[in-house]
Amino acid sequence: MKYYLSSLLLLILFTMGCSQQKNVTIIPSSEINILRSTYLEESCKNELQVFTNMEDYNTFQLSLVKPGQRNPPLQIIDFSTKNIAVICKQNIANYHISEINSSSKKNSLKLELNEDQDPANMDNLIIIEIPKTIKKLTLEL
Repeated sequence: MKYYLSSLLLLILFTMGCSQQKNVTIIPSSEINILRSTYLEESCKNELQVFTNMEDYNTFQLSLVKPGQRNPPLQIIDFSTKNIAVICKQNIANYHISEINSSSKKNSLKLELNEDQDPANMDNLIIIEIPKTIKKLTLEL
């Protein structure tokens, strides 16, 4: 009886430990598609926004249109297979996307400082495609 209870206790502890493990997926930078990088005249403060539907993304795209200037065409995105993340950070051109870490509790986009920086590049906005499963994302520098 004692052997049976100790075996049962070990089995319960093992299954509890397995259920609490995080399933982490790492998406390398080579698999992240950058759709656009541009300069936004408004100031940015390490902001990251995820779009999950075309209506909200179109509203965002229209906010980038500069009246009286030639603007790039609006992008049509198939949101059935992916979401869009917009990163707004001062001098983002001095960084490159390292990876996206995705787990059940937190999704983070890692940026790393470039060794060779281009002071002429003033971009502060990057638009990337991310997996459909990611609806919230945090920025890590």
